[in-house]
Amino acid sequence: MKKYSKILFLITAVTMISSCTVAPLTGRRQLKLVSDESVASSSVSAYRQFIQQASAKGLIANDTADGQRLRRIGGRISTAVEQYLNENGLSKKLGNLQWEFNLIKTNEINAFAMPGGKIAFYTGIMPVLNSDAGVAFVMGHEIGHVIGGHHAEASSNRALAGIAATVTDAVTGGNAVSSLVSSGLSITLLKFNRTQEYEADKYGMIFMAMAGYNPSEAITALERMDSIGSGKGAEILSTHPSGKNRIEAARKFLPEAMKYYKAR
Repeated sequence: MKKYSKILFLITAVTMISSCTVAPLTGRRQLKLVSDESVASSSVSAYRQFIQQASAKGLIANDTADGQRLRRIGGRISTAVEQYLNENGLSKKLGNLQWEFNLIKTNEINAFAMPGGKIAFYTGIMPVLNSDAGVAFVMGHEIGHVIGGHHAEASSNRALAGIAATVTDAVTGGNAVSSLVSSGLSITLLKFNRTQEYEADKYGMIFMAMAGYNPSEAITALERMDSIGSGKGAEILSTHPSGKNRIEAARKFLPEAMKYYKAR
């Protein structure tokens, strides 16, 4: 009985912690065992190392037409993000954002943003997205993960997984019950990550709209990526929900996103 009380204590503690933080856009409860600030600090160092290595291999494509295009779009999106934060009582997040945009020469279809405002696109994704609006949506989506605190949330989930595994092994002796708990935890975290992706899509549509890109183009971008699929080198889709589900969710959110749109 004493052993099982340890698991009960862990669950209770995590519930109390997760109830203290909510996602800015949706109000969803978030688990935050680490701060956004601490994740930003380590992420900037990792990004700097990544860019230095890419530069040493001659893989930085910032001086190309697409590189200049990426930075132009990045300027508009970053301005929109800052405006959104200021207008929604989130201005304290601005202190962690030192914007940087880099285009990496590789056929891989991917893009990412790291805490601290560090963005990288791979040349392989540019023709897939095709339009400036498509690039703006994906950029807004990736920055949405940063604004939504998803990186700190993911780090917290990994930490929790380690704690849960340690406690469960101690209680069960690593038997079949432990395996069942681990499997259940993995399924829960996968679902949670998909929730984050839907949130990031909403951010992406809002940010692109505020930057003057028609958010209906987000649906076009999702359709283009879905036509390729993660099985054909689209790494950016490997952890995302079903393309059809994302497209349908984007259609449902479009009327809300259009409220932020002013054509330029």
